[in-house]
Amino acid sequence: MSGEERLREVLRRLALERTGAGRPPEEEPGCTYGLLIRETLDDLRGDLDDVKKELEWIRRVIVVAIVSAGIGTLLQLAGWTQ
Repeated sequence: MSGEERLREVLRRLALERTGAGRPPEEEPGCTYGLLIRETLDDLRGDLDDVKKELEWIRRVIVVAIVSAGIGTLLQLAGWTQ
């Protein structure tokens, strides 16, 4: 979405909020700049959650690889594998 489209969307939402069709005013900023900042922060919060999930997945893969290597080493030491 281009900057102009985002600005138009925010202005539309601001107009809806001022007429009472949106959220109560105490929950949202009253200016366009504040709405843009809130939207940007929400987007960044979502991106941060995605990064956290990816890092958690990578950590699990590393732990599984280490445990598998450890089990393989123990089996070799016990003489079960060559």
